[in-house]
Amino acid sequence: MPKVTRNQTVPKSKKKASRRPAVIIDEVTGEEVRVSSVVFGFVMLVAIVVATAAWMGGSISQVENRFASFMDDTARTVGISVNDVSIIGLEQDPALAQDIRAAAMIEPGENMFRADPHVIRRRVEGTHKVLNVRVHRLWPDQVVIIADAAEPVALWHDGKAWTVVDGLGRVIPDARADDHKDLIRLAGRGAAKAAPALVTALKAEPDVAPRIAIATRINDRRWDMRLVSGATVRMPEDHQMVAALDSLSTLQVRTALMQRPLETIDLRNKGRVYLDPVNDPDFTARKEAARS
Repeated sequence: MPKVTRNQTVPKSKKKASRRPAVIIDEVTGEEVRVSSVVFGFVMLVAIVVATAAWMGGSISQVENRFASFMDDTARTVGISVNDVSIIGLEQDPALAQDIRAAAMIEPGENMFRADPHVIRRRVEGTHKVLNVRVHRLWPDQVVIIADAAEPVALWHDGKAWTVVDGLGRVIPDARADDHKDLIRLAGRGAAKAAPALVTALKAEPDVAPRIAIATRINDRRWDMRLVSGATVRMPEDHQMVAALDSLSTLQVRTALMQRPLETIDLRNKGRVYLDPVNDPDFTARKEAARS
């Protein structure tokens, strides 16, 4: 066996291959960046933030608050803070415009970068008082909120009182039913949500709409419409509603069907109309008269 002398130099070919540090190639500059350097930099950044928080005697949130305050001051200094909040589309209703301005929660002097249009839009939509809300930042110092007043389309009895429903099927807060007596009246669970589709369909049928006293939602899938004459029109499910109303309108023009003394007008079967008269015909009397 060959003798091995202490401290004998081992040939390079027998040395254990040293592990080369991992690198990242910058796709823009082509430079190599060692992963260890990136990790070290990140660790140092975290350490600085934690050390700063500890030095302040508080938490990371205090650092964030101080930083946000610094950014706000800087924005004001360079002239990119909010100077004006404009409300467009509600000029005819100053009180509503003021409510929307308050809901936006944006005050002059705030940092423009923190006036997030998406956040502001959600705040305004949360009032349920306006439709088609759009929010724009006009740099360097203006925020513009564009909205349409929620248009009342129906009155809905929620089981306790009459409420006003808008074109999106939402109850309009603070709206008085007595101020909208000309709107169609609705009842039943889910009626408010389904109101826009019914109202839109009835707009195309001027011979039908004025003769409806109240429409009641049935199982959240169809309507029963009580007519001024006292008859009840049993409508099919929603996907057949438009065709059924068109048939009813045609019959009204041709035969004045909605003014007849009927108990029900059943349109639930496509292509068929079932009528239930108020007084059932007396077939017995008719037979006796024929015999005499």
